[in-house]
Order: sequence, then C-alpha cells, then structure tokens
Amino acid sequence: MLRSYQFKNKTKSVTRTIRIDEDIDFQLEKLAHEQRVSVNYFANQALRKFVEWDVFADRLGFVTLPSDIFEKLVGYTTDEQAKELGSWFGRNLAKDLIAFLFKRVDLETSVRALELLGPRYGKAFRFEYTNDGHLTTVILNHGFGRKASLFYSEAVKALLKDLVNTQVDIGLSEHQVFAQIVGPNEFRITMPAPVSPLVTQR
Repeated sequence: MLRSYQFKNKTKSVTRTIRIDEDIDFQLEKLAHEQRVSVNYFANQALRKFVEWDVFADRLGFVTLPSDIFEKLVGYTTDEQAKELGSWFGRNLAKDLIAFLFKRVDLETSVRALELLGPRYGKAFRFEYTNDGHLTTVILNHGFGRKASLFYSEAVKALLKDLVNTQVDIGLSEHQVFAQIVGPNEFRITMPAPVSPLVTQR
C-alpha cells in the first residue's frame, strides 16, 4: 500500500496576531482580490516558502538567476562540460540541500528535493512524478535545449543513482529528462495544490 507524504500542508493551523507594514497589507489585499483567494492564503504561502526554502537556500549561497541567462550559460559549454557540471551539482549542492532540509539523503528525500528545486520554489524545471510502489518515474521538463538536458540528466543520475545507490534508468530529449527507479519505493510526493477559484474570507 502506498504511503502518502505531505509537505506539511495538512498540519493543524494556529492563530497568531502579527503586525505588517501598510504597503505589504495593500499588496496582499490586491493579490488576493486578483487571484480570488484569501489574504491568509498568501501570507501562509510566503511564510512556508521562507521556512522551507529561503533559509536553507541562503545558507547554501543560492542566487536567483533569470532563465534566459541560465540557458545562455549552459549553451556556451561543451557536451562534456555540461555533463561534468551536472554531475558535480548532483553530488555536491543537491546533496547539501537535501541534508539541510531533511537530515538524511535517500531516495525519498532526493525526489522530494527535486520537487522543491522544480515547481515549488526553485522554478528550475517543471516536475512530474508517478509511483506505484515498484516503479518510480520522475520527469523534468525545462525548455532550455539539449545541453541543459545533459546537465539535468547527469545531476539526476548523480543524485538518485550514485548518492543513494539505486538502480536508475535515465533518458533525455531536447527539453526533457526522465528517470525510472526500479524497486519497492513506497512513498508518494504530494504536488502543490492549485489555487482555489473561490473567494474566501479574510
């Protein structure tokens, strides 16, 4: 039977009163109205991102890089350089991030880290994931071209295969990398919930 892992999205809520700057309150109200959600939703998402990502990214020296610049930089590398850089990232920075976030490096935390680096916070790629208890499939869609696929494929290989000693089949195309992990992997990553179309009260 599959276990369902939640990124602590279903934890019990508490009531806390805080003071915020007037201009921030105005922007929260504006965004909440435009996207038809509550101000509380935006505030909670911002705080969650801070405690789940920003604190650790700052400690590890992560910087925000426009996607066009990343695509240009990777494009200037040779195929071998792109592979070498990806492998180094998977073995070093990704491993450090996982250790910071989850206190252990294994298959489950590695896949969870890919979700954080992808659609949840890092925005480095789009992330698709399936698991039936025996075969885990991870797909990264990035749109940055073949050399970026070489970079990501080696990063995923180093992270999932070399670090956690797991059998992994890696494939790639122009804008996509996919990995299939064979074995009794009984966990499930819960993807970010879509924004509710309903207006809720503040």
